[in-house]
Amino acid sequence: MSLLIAPLVTAAAAVIERRLGPAAAGWVAALPIAFAVAVVTVSLDAGSGSASSMALSAATHVPAQVLFGLVFAGALMRRGLVVGVAAGSAAYVGGSALVADAPAVLVVAGAIPFLALAPRLMVSGRPRSASPRRWSATALTCVAASAIVGAAVVTSRLAGPEAAGAVAAFPTMCTTLALTVVARDGRLAGAHALTGLVRSLPGYLTFCVVVAFLAPTTGAAAVVLGLLACLAVAGATWRGVPVSAVVKGNRVYAGSVGSART
Repeated sequence: MSLLIAPLVTAAAAVIERRLGPAAAGWVAALPIAFAVAVVTVSLDAGSGSASSMALSAATHVPAQVLFGLVFAGALMRRGLVVGVAAGSAAYVGGSALVADAPAVLVVAGAIPFLALAPRLMVSGRPRSASPRRWSATALTCVAASAIVGAAVVTSRLAGPEAAGAVAAFPTMCTTLALTVVARDGRLAGAHALTGLVRSLPGYLTFCVVVAFLAPTTGAAAVVLGLLACLAVAGATWRGVPVSAVVKGNRVYAGSVGSART
């Protein structure tokens, strides 16, 4: 069941992309729904303590996720998709290594100003409307969502919850989304999808922190509380996501979700 729930988020991202563009789709794909399913699965498999440790590990990898988005987008625009994926993945690994021995509290606190600054370094402007998406592209990203859950559980069993958090935090869904978007609509569309990723990460961080601290005492209820906290933060970040078009009545507005212009 866990492997079937996560792909629903990806399907929703596909619908969002068609209506609002790649940045909005990247924002949706980066929400911690698949990770929440992984947390519940690990909690049932290994206990709430393991789920808490995995969530805390994922929280400390948020700066590496930001580096991934920044480097991937920059290399993608300058050197193409293959270099972009390689550079972004290397940035994630390098960023993870830099904070590996640092106290989790300091890493999480340091991530906050980083998250505030990063969107200003990403591509800006209005993304083009998405071309029609083939079912195969949606199916591929759905498989990626299931892979996140499966990889987290397997890694937790083999190497422990901290390693599982590092694996689950890698932006697999956004990478898959960027691959399909670039193949269909070009480099700029892929960079916009990565902009959505970076803008969505404050909600991801909030979810991880809430689960990390509450899971040992509240169990699976911590996931619900974490998602509620994530949605509260996500409401603010969503307003800054650049969209292809927002239709109201007979008029079309472009710009961002929260501040559209004619």
